[in-house]
Amino acid sequence: MAFRVSIDPNRNIDHAYEQYILGRGKSVTGAISKFEETLQQSFFKFGRFTIPAFFKAHFISRKQQRLLHGVGDTIAHTIDKLIELYLTEPVIKNLYPLSLEAEELIRIDPGYTRSAILCRLDCFLEGEAVQFLEFDCDAPGGMAYADTLEKIYFDQNELKEFFAEFDFERRVRCEKLLSALLNIYEEFGGFETPRIAIVDWNNVRTRSEFEVLKTFFEEKGYSTTIADPRDLRYKSGKLYHGNFRIDLVYRRVLFRELVEKMEDVKDLLKAYKDKAVCVVNPLRSAVGASKAMLSVLTNPAYDHFFTEKQNAIKREHIPWTRNVTDADRFFGGKKIYLVDFLKDEKDTLVIKPPYGYGGKDVTIGCETRNEDWNAAIDKAIKSNWTVQEYIKPAKMSVPVVINNKVEFVLKKMSTGCYVFDGSYAGSVSRLSDESVIKVSKGGGLIPSVTCEGEINR
Repeated sequence: MAFRVSIDPNRNIDHAYEQYILGRGKSVTGAISKFEETLQQSFFKFGRFTIPAFFKAHFISRKQQRLLHGVGDTIAHTIDKLIELYLTEPVIKNLYPLSLEAEELIRIDPGYTRSAILCRLDCFLEGEAVQFLEFDCDAPGGMAYADTLEKIYFDQNELKEFFAEFDFERRVRCEKLLSALLNIYEEFGGFETPRIAIVDWNNVRTRSEFEVLKTFFEEKGYSTTIADPRDLRYKSGKLYHGNFRIDLVYRRVLFRELVEKMEDVKDLLKAYKDKAVCVVNPLRSAVGASKAMLSVLTNPAYDHFFTEKQNAIKREHIPWTRNVTDADRFFGGKKIYLVDFLKDEKDTLVIKPPYGYGGKDVTIGCETRNEDWNAAIDKAIKSNWTVQEYIKPAKMSVPVVINNKVEFVLKKMSTGCYVFDGSYAGSVSRLSDESVIKVSKGGGLIPSVTCEGEINR
């Protein structure tokens, strides 16, 4: 029997989903249990632990997808411009101080034109409004996790009737990733079928995602190895992992970690410098990932470097951000004392380290005690951290089992918008009870899926 609801499902898919789940009683409780068991048996792992997930997707309307597509693509090209400015404009370079060793690596020509090939742009998406808070264009991940979870979710028998009622547009993020890698490899001058290395440290907790990607690449006909950068050897003009010759490196190791262990990874860096191997993302992409660079994008003094369209997108979709030591000169156009400013505006600000990831050391003023906020200010000033306008997180409801009964609870949500080689490649969303939403601290993942209809939250 086909699923029917008392409201028009094209008007509010979230409401329709909630009605569907609550109307099926104990059968859904069992389905959620089986769903969680399937996750535990899959590669949906962060280290030894299964990543938390929920029995629901983040339903995105086609209008929201067009918004992410248009804004995300423009921001990705803006990041390319930003990195170019760092390389050519001293006034921009001075905002992002690097060691001499790091500076030399940033300036190595990767052998192709773009700098930010693989991007995950993290945002709060609510209705027809989107605010992009951070850019991960150093070594973004999560796409294989999203594909794995989406497949498991859409394979659930308990949801078949619901899925039949809506027109879902599913994306294989790994396919978009591979396409971007191959496009850059071709521009690099590669003419043979590339042999791919997924490169990161052996002990990273995202190793299971690499296994999914390796399987996917090999199913598409591309021999692939997973390699620790310390195990790579450069000989006779080629880079090797054991006896495996590497043509294309999919870099997942973070730039700053490579800099910290330069002596241990010198073969990889020498092959990169000699253009003996195509490396994606290039090392210079780390410039665009720095939160300090958001101070360039949200400061009108630098608008003349960007196009009219880029400036319009920046103004509407990126919250005010500054390096802490610059904040007092540019907030509201008034010169004020920095410490007084940070204390007075506590409830409207967030303090972040410029190079951090995974939400580490992020301090939200309105959720922080005064003494802890003052300690964060002290640390931020000493290290020239980043201060950003506070944006209220988006929220969505998800089903959970409480006392053997399914209930819907609200979670805070951020969405990672993938842009590969300048084009939207799908999304993944993270949920948490906390405002700093991170998988490493117990947050959950859900796939973002486009469908017909309006989403009203």
